[in-house]
Amino acid sequence: MTKSEEREVFEIYAVKYAHNANRTRNGNMLYMDEHDVPMPLDYFVWVIRNEKRTYIVDTGFGEVASKKRATPLLRTPAEGLALMGVDSAEVENVIISHMHYDHAGGVADFPKATFILQDTEMSYATGRCMCFPATQRPFEVDDVCELV
Repeated sequence: MTKSEEREVFEIYAVKYAHNANRTRNGNMLYMDEHDVPMPLDYFVWVIRNEKRTYIVDTGFGEVASKKRATPLLRTPAEGLALMGVDSAEVENVIISHMHYDHAGGVADFPKATFILQDTEMSYATGRCMCFPATQRPFEVDDVCELV
């Protein structure tokens, strides 16, 4: 393999920014469970980087969603990234896995970023399916509008 053919090597880090010890299975799944039991949930954003570039996967959520959804922040995603030496204001590439509130909030913390998102996900989050409460629940309208 020649030098020009070498593959880039990246490091991948999970950055925990929130924890909800009070979640139940019903809160994590679409359908109710008659035998509801605790099911705590941690929240992460991801850093993929090497010496040449940095990608962030998902932007998490901030104070407003934290209060609205009774999910305590340990720190904002931007603060968690700063602990890894990543300044969210300087990030150029953000990959949004999907547009649920805990993956696509906090977009304003990435003013220089190009957001990479599947067209089908944007179509879903802005389309007819959003007429139903069950499909609206994991989305925040303001977050969706900010990405439009």
